[in-house]
Amino acid sequence: MSSSPEAPIRRESTQHISIKNAMGVCCVRDDTRLLAKVAADGSPGRGLDLGTGSGYVGIYLAQRGWQVDAVDVSPRALELARHNVERNGVTVRVFRSDLFQAIEGLYDVIACNPPMRANETETSRLISATLRRIGFLANLLPCLTLPLLERRRLGFLVEIARGARAHLAPGGRLILVISAWEAARLLQVVPGLVCRDSRPVGSIPGLNVVTFVFGEVTDTSR
Repeated sequence: MSSSPEAPIRRESTQHISIKNAMGVCCVRDDTRLLAKVAADGSPGRGLDLGTGSGYVGIYLAQRGWQVDAVDVSPRALELARHNVERNGVTVRVFRSDLFQAIEGLYDVIACNPPMRANETETSRLISATLRRIGFLANLLPCLTLPLLERRRLGFLVEIARGARAHLAPGGRLILVISAWEAARLLQVVPGLVCRDSRPVGSIPGLNVVTFVFGEVTDTSR
């Protein structure tokens, strides 16, 4: 069951981001940094950091004038995100939500770096996050697991895309860190989904930061 959203923490913003890491929460990598940069493109508005983890994307947006909600299902991640929000002195509303379960209202951007496994548990998060702290495995692990898991998590990505459609303002963007195969399949199975941009994560072959928007759905049944 989702808890009620907490009151925002208010501090003066800064352009430097100081992130504390914690066991069981994935540390910030190049894919996270690129996701934040792409999400912040354009004029500031209302943003959702879906599956916030350490809180990096939400903090990045908040520093640039965005009104941000940052959500996660993991208690460990939420505790860390709140700490990092305090640490960076920005305004981010951090609360628990299983995907869009506790989300209300519309956003101009929804950013998400989905886990490799759709059915993550606190134990599996702890294992994967620990492995990614090992230097040579940090970028190698996604390269090895993505080809094995991308087809298994497609349904999870479809759920994210459909939920995002209900919570995006007109012209709003959904930004995901996914493979080219996953992006192509989402375009096939999610009505109205349009790919606006795709940027490769150079240090992690196979991963791209993909920007989607929603267009009009054409009724082809007539």
